[in-house]
Amino acid sequence: MSIRNITVIGLGAMGTPIATFLLKAGYKVTGFDIIEKRASNLVPLGLKPASSPKKGAIRADLIMLSLPNWDIVREVVEGKEGILKKAQRGQLIVDTSTVPPWETKAMAERLAKKGIDWMDVPISGAANQARVGNMVFMAGGKKSAFNKVKPVLDKVGKKTVYVGKNGDAAMLKLVVNQTLFLNQAAAIEGLVLGLKAGLDPDIMLDVLTSGAAGSDLIAARGRDMLMGNFEPKGPVWLAVKDLGLALEGAKRFGVVLPMAGLYQQLLLNAHYAGWDERDATVVMKIYEQLAGIKRRATKSRSRMKTK
Repeated sequence: MSIRNITVIGLGAMGTPIATFLLKAGYKVTGFDIIEKRASNLVPLGLKPASSPKKGAIRADLIMLSLPNWDIVREVVEGKEGILKKAQRGQLIVDTSTVPPWETKAMAERLAKKGIDWMDVPISGAANQARVGNMVFMAGGKKSAFNKVKPVLDKVGKKTVYVGKNGDAAMLKLVVNQTLFLNQAAAIEGLVLGLKAGLDPDIMLDVLTSGAAGSDLIAARGRDMLMGNFEPKGPVWLAVKDLGLALEGAKRFGVVLPMAGLYQQLLLNAHYAGWDERDATVVMKIYEQLAGIKRRATKSRSRMKTK
């Protein structure tokens, strides 16, 4: 069965680009979000708004979820207005959310008894990357379901990878996030050290991005970090949740992640400071405070003063 009718539930930073690319690819797309404006914004592109997840499930060949956390995922699927109220045997549900692997595996087992295929298909890529289709999909679930959904995902992202059984892709996403956050920590420490030592920020960034220490994170966010621009690309509240899941996964597998645990404490410090809606790289401000670096009222981060 070819997929033509797709419902996207959760039209936030990732869900909106997903729905947009699907519409541009010619699919018939229905969308639902608790913030109704998000769906109405896509109506000019051809999106059909649904009044609930339950209504969105009607006649959908594929249902894609893009939601903030597992509690919401479970409510959307199994709640009183959830997908299962109208879901039919043979439907495929793809969850792109970052969720606990053990929970998504259990969901797959419950839905299999109803004749519904469930796949965990988290995304590697931030919201700004999603808007230009620069996403990597990691898929966990039955290979037959993957073969069915891969052509759809290929219309949205730049790469689609089959990871393995249900839960494997969700676990890989936690590994990706844990690696990303430690990369973030290393970048922050290096930049703060250079600033404290009086290095020219522009020269420092140029060498970092072009040399052995270069990374996508420094290339994409290094300039903003030096300028003190922490507009959210990956907000603090989300980082606390995502790294927390990686640490919980490590606990379940008997793995010690001391550096991740320390960085989680710094993210929690940012949370307690009221910076939940700022980019997670705002942790750099904590490092600057500890280093005695004070920001002057200027747009140029090259004008710093230290104690």
